[in-house]
Amino acid sequence: AKRKVHLPLSMASGLETGSPSPISFDALKQKKVLVVGGSGRVGGSVVTQLVKRGAKVTVGGTNLQSFQRSKERWQKMFEENANEISDTNFVVLNRESADSVSRVLGNDSYDLVVHTAGPFQGKVNTPNGVIEAAISNGVPYVDVCDDYCTATAA
Repeated sequence: AKRKVHLPLSMASGLETGSPSPISFDALKQKKVLVVGGSGRVGGSVVTQLVKRGAKVTVGGTNLQSFQRSKERWQKMFEENANEISDTNFVVLNRESADSVSRVLGNDSYDLVVHTAGPFQGKVNTPNGVIEAAISNGVPYVDVCDDYCTATAA
């Protein structure tokens, strides 16, 4: 069953005065987020920032050992969030396969998918199974490292 999920980013007052208004990160509290490629440099930054803001994060990737090493590094870097980081989970998936990603999305109720495994992986002519699965499962999608194929097709 497809579902629509909205993550409101509430703006603080002050729009009438023209002064800058900070975005509230409260909208991320307790949200379930799947971060694809979360063990890498960009993905690790996304994971730690989401955790700091109260999101429940699952990292999707191909290598559990790489995730475990990253998780240990994050806990040392962000000692004040070590307990929350320890709650971060890992799930094996193939980002090129919509079926693989859909199986993960279908097993849990995610509020957001963040794709962090971009073209720097050296695979410029591969399908983006993440966006296809997110759309077919009705889960909001953010791509922080546009796949080459996706960017050129847009």
